[in-house]
Amino acid sequence: MLESAMMFCFPWDFQDEGLDDLVRRARDLGLTHLAVATSYHAGYFFYAHNPKRRVHLLEDGVVYFHPDESCYAEGPIRPKIAEMSRQRDWIRDICDAAIGAGLKMVSWTVLLHNTRLGLLHPEATIANAFGDRHPHALSPAHPASIALAQGLVRDLASHYPFESLLLEAPNYRNRAHGGTWVSGHHHERCGTHLRPLEMSLLDLSFNDADVQQAEASGVDVQSLRSAIQSHLLRYFEAAPDVPVDLPGTIEQFQERHPALTELEAHYARAEKALLEALHGEAHSHGVTLIGSAKPAIDIVMAGAYGASAQRVAEVTASARAALQPHQKLMTALRMGFTSPGMGDPITTEQKMIDASRAVAENGADMIGFYNYAEAPPRCVQWIGPALRSGILEA
Repeated sequence: MLESAMMFCFPWDFQDEGLDDLVRRARDLGLTHLAVATSYHAGYFFYAHNPKRRVHLLEDGVVYFHPDESCYAEGPIRPKIAEMSRQRDWIRDICDAAIGAGLKMVSWTVLLHNTRLGLLHPEATIANAFGDRHPHALSPAHPASIALAQGLVRDLASHYPFESLLLEAPNYRNRAHGGTWVSGHHHERCGTHLRPLEMSLLDLSFNDADVQQAEASGVDVQSLRSAIQSHLLRYFEAAPDVPVDLPGTIEQFQERHPALTELEAHYARAEKALLEALHGEAHSHGVTLIGSAKPAIDIVMAGAYGASAQRVAEVTASARAALQPHQKLMTALRMGFTSPGMGDPITTEQKMIDASRAVAENGADMIGFYNYAEAPPRCVQWIGPALRSGILEA
């Protein structure tokens, strides 16, 4: 039996569809929690059921609550209030309405994925081996990035009635802004074919803070950087051919250049230190953290997006087996995204029931439904039968 069921929402869902109406609908579906985006990145979304708009270019890298400036005094980066929230604190009003209806609230908080802030503070962003910046990606090792993340967690945990903070992007981001099911950034493309090895080498961060901290731990960063540049330049010059004497995998590159393993250890330490700081900040206000499987996370989120019920069961059981004693598990299902090539998406009510039962029967404590705004309306409606199938504690 599941303890709780959560749906991901955006604040403009409530603005466009009516605050009380959407809260009532969530409650009637049988949900126990709403995760609302409090800080978010860029996007250009399509909505099948929004009564006000079908396509929506999001305001980039803004927050939807009213920040307390004192929470950000330790660094130079300040959050910007979204235009829709300047005259009305939508997060406050959503929390009040949802809690009044018996629902609990989770802050869906994007931390280091922020192009607007990266362009304003390039010194805090990831830089590749050639010194080019990844404007959408703040480095977890940079003091300004750390101060921003801590400020967001402190602000949200201390000023709003959230039970948990769901942390998105508290880690190093790849050069590619998109992914297999998320489109890229500003016509993102690559006219020279890159293998996984070359893409991985271009993902590595040589931000000044990363370099200084890695060197302090004994990593010969400059020699490694030169080796990466040399490899990539030879690859670029030979394209579309590939020099036969170049490594073909990241493992082969590491064998020739062990310092890469040491640099990756620095990245892991930086991410761990950041999450531990955020954990302490949240817990000091009685708030738990939801995120990927790390020791500082209280509720591990396992994504079973585009997965069959059998695969959902496997993902859930595997994640359960890897939990630490203090952790709980939430498995998240993706509603919609039913285009060809998107795996085995949920396309019927029965599939929603089967996938949800697979979550409940394989060790999860919580189920998440991603996300309200972008899903076809029928997919959202299937949440009700799934939760009424006996998987949720009364």
